[in-house]
Amino acid sequence: MSGTSPGTSRPPWWRSTPFHLFALAALATYYLAISWRRWPDPLIDFGNDLYRAWRIAQGAVLYRDADSFYGPLSQHINATIFALFGPGIMHLVWVNLAIFAAILVTLYCLLRRAWGPLAGLVASAVFVSVFGFSQFVGDSGYTYAAPYTHEATHGVLVLLLLLAVLGRWLENPNRLDAFLAGLLLGLTSLLKIEIFFAAALLTVAGVALCWQRERPIGVRSVVAWIAGSILPTLLFLGWFLRKLPFRDALGAACHVWLSFSKTSAVASDRVQLEFLGFDQPWAHLIQHVAATFIAGAIIAVILGVGRIADRAKTPFLRIIIAGATLAGASALALWAISWINIGRCFLGLMLAYLMGYLVTTFRQRRAESNSIVSLRFLFATLAVALMARMMLNGRIAQYGFYQAAIAGAVVPAILLGESVDWVDAQRSGRRVIMAGFLALLLIGVVRLTAESRWVWRLRTYPVGQGADRFYAFPPDVSPLAQTVRLLTEVLNQQNQDHTLLVLPDGWMLNYLTRRPSPLAPFIFFSVYTEDGREAQIVDELVRQPPDLVVVISRDLQGYGIQRYGESVGKGQLLLQWASTNYTVLARVNPNPSDPAHFRAVVLRKNSPGPPGTS
Repeated sequence: MSGTSPGTSRPPWWRSTPFHLFALAALATYYLAISWRRWPDPLIDFGNDLYRAWRIAQGAVLYRDADSFYGPLSQHINATIFALFGPGIMHLVWVNLAIFAAILVTLYCLLRRAWGPLAGLVASAVFVSVFGFSQFVGDSGYTYAAPYTHEATHGVLVLLLLLAVLGRWLENPNRLDAFLAGLLLGLTSLLKIEIFFAAALLTVAGVALCWQRERPIGVRSVVAWIAGSILPTLLFLGWFLRKLPFRDALGAACHVWLSFSKTSAVASDRVQLEFLGFDQPWAHLIQHVAATFIAGAIIAVILGVGRIADRAKTPFLRIIIAGATLAGASALALWAISWINIGRCFLGLMLAYLMGYLVTTFRQRRAESNSIVSLRFLFATLAVALMARMMLNGRIAQYGFYQAAIAGAVVPAILLGESVDWVDAQRSGRRVIMAGFLALLLIGVVRLTAESRWVWRLRTYPVGQGADRFYAFPPDVSPLAQTVRLLTEVLNQQNQDHTLLVLPDGWMLNYLTRRPSPLAPFIFFSVYTEDGREAQIVDELVRQPPDLVVVISRDLQGYGIQRYGESVGKGQLLLQWASTNYTVLARVNPNPSDPAHFRAVVLRKNSPGPPGTS
């Protein structure tokens, strides 16, 4: 006798969760293979996290000895990895890949539950192919293997877990899930402000759904949620109290909250305004509205053709309609759609979806309790919350690898798992609609993969040794990696106990050469040196002068700096201090005739004169 009752038979193997996860693992392996060890930027971003992890593992205190924009959680996770396995880029990468696997499994299971097996599989495949390990810009650090900051990738996992817990809590409000939801929210307060914002908005959406269904939230559940929310901060407060006075320890544990004013100042920087799209708000708004309108029109046409296919009276006519839909969608995907700019329509489509939900559901006094509907609403809320950081500059490139990733997965999930119900499509219409959307998605992913693979193939220049080995652009493409490699060789010939300061930034050099910086700051330009801050840094250097200084010439025009050191607040005081107190030890890539060529100089602290001399 069969062990399954009628109506509960197992799905075919090709629709099963294990098979889908195996297929996604194979897909992720392919993208890892074509990008292997090509992920980090040779100078900035990822190197900062490497340096912090190495220093904290040695006993340094975060914020006191090595500063950070963000909260303490990710930095201490990385430091624990280095403490256990020793410093090494690949040591961190292997853990990052495990975190990516957890993200992928959680995302797939939630998408499958919300929109069905096919939608869950395809949407998760889009997440892997477009957002996991792709490279669409010259700068590196925008993958889950070696992110520009680990708070981003750790935050995606915490947010998805929060979504899962809230979805379960909505089915059956209880103290344990309330505590877990609060705990996950508390963890985001130790990451990044935009991650915390997304978690807070997600929590509000969950509470709103519970309230809309007139389900009471008990006092004990509220207490459990509050306890979970403050527990992570209290634990870090206790950690920092081991080495800092109470006020400093509290500031370190609450760094995300207390640095909000600093975050606001950074957001006013011209580069940050460009990231937001506020550098040309009206132009970007028109672009996004147009992209959303075009995407909506294409979706409407495919759905409309599906309805026509249902009404076709002969099989031959249905085949003609299906073929025309497939050909038209393929032609659009191949020649009409700018896939690299597809992120411009994500926020608009998600807002339209949420608006449709509010109109059709929240206008009812009490909606039917439906876990699937709840998950869909929470997914859309999370997608919008993460894209708020790029509201007028939506993109899949650069920060889009996590800020647009959820929207990039939810849109295809909606198209494949829900849109057919909007037009009440029958068997023929469903097939036509599915064929049209799958053609768009498949061709789009293939084109984006080809573009990313072309970039990966260019990265063949080795930097670092052993577990720190990675590959960057060769000198004929970009001289930066060669500069870093040559600087590393020069610095490794000096006394290993020497401290090192890199201007205008570049903790990657400190990490690769295992030389600490005497200062906690790691950026010496833009808002970090303006309004008198550069003079304060110089005063600190007078008290704690490094043994070695490296000055690297790199492009800072995006920050309004034509040449580093051109004026006070733009490195002038720092370079004057260095030239007065240091002597040139080595020059790397000197080529004054080519201002675009990367150059660097290594400076050694002047020896003190004989007693009695000035």
